[in-house]
Amino acid sequence: MTDPTPWLFDPSATRRLVLAHRGAGDPAVRCVVSDVVWSEVVVLLRWARASAGGTTALATGVLWRLAAGCGDLLRRLPALSDEISEPWQAAPSFAVRDDLPAPARIDLVAGRLTQLLRAPGSVPLRSLAVDVDALGEAAIGVLVARTTGRLGEDA
Repeated sequence: MTDPTPWLFDPSATRRLVLAHRGAGDPAVRCVVSDVVWSEVVVLLRWARASAGGTTALATGVLWRLAAGCGDLLRRLPALSDEISEPWQAAPSFAVRDDLPAPARIDLVAGRLTQLLRAPGSVPLRSLAVDVDALGEAAIGVLVARTTGRLGEDA
């Protein structure tokens, strides 16, 4: 089976996608924040793609990196939002069906983030935070399923 997302691992392709989120005439600080945030989203998507592996210790490490990366970005988003004078308030979360296996939840949320990355233009950071949070939650869900031995049911 071929990888449906070869562009995700192509530095020039992902750089173009990151830069496409800059607005014409945006001040330097907004461009820098945009570049930082979208570059980190690319990294999270790469970890999400790598998490589709087997049940080895390596796959568990990838899931930890994905969850930790989501948490790190979430902690920084309010301050980055403040840097660009964007109001930070709770955005409504999007519900991921509980009956989906955790790996399917990772794929679903990674798909949403991929759509945001591939669509040029500005996205409010508080809205982006919803998907980043959901991706981290899905990664933790897979880790919990593996830890509790429910691999056949949820992972």
